[in-house]
Amino acid sequence: MALAAIIAGLVAVNVALYDTPVDIAPIASAKGRDGGMTSAPGGSLEIPDLGDFSETFERPLFSPTRRKFVPEPIEPQPVEVAAVAVEQPAPPQNAAPAVAPSLLGISIHGGAAKALLRIAGADNAFWYGNGETVDGWTVSTIDKNQAVLERNGKVARISLYPASQDAASIGSVGQ
Repeated sequence: MALAAIIAGLVAVNVALYDTPVDIAPIASAKGRDGGMTSAPGGSLEIPDLGDFSETFERPLFSPTRRKFVPEPIEPQPVEVAAVAVEQPAPPQNAAPAVAPSLLGISIHGGAAKALLRIAGADNAFWYGNGETVDGWTVSTIDKNQAVLERNGKVARISLYPASQDAASIGSVGQ
């Protein structure tokens, strides 16, 4: 009889919790929530600063209203194009400069190299090999960290990892 009363009580608690809405408001201060303490000079304890966990507290794991995190879109940065001294007629004043495609990846398999390039403003990217043309640019060289494109005497070196390259080597003119 006591066992039946305990089971009935647990069922009642579960039903009450099921109907209770979940508060997904962020906690006022999310810093130092790990409970780890460090010893500060003078013998006092200090909670280390581990950053802001507000995103974690805004979306509880088992909440039915949990939403997928969608980061803000990142716009691709234009690639600098260096010109080789060649006599050409000046372009019209209202013409836009030629922007090289974005380099998204490099595949080297069995000595054949391909670059995954996306044209500015396009949604899709495609694989191109040496000598192939994309948006008027001809792929001249592909190595493990960059692709070199040529168009109308202009050379664009597009790095796969632009943040790891020196600023002086980006957009330099080829031999």
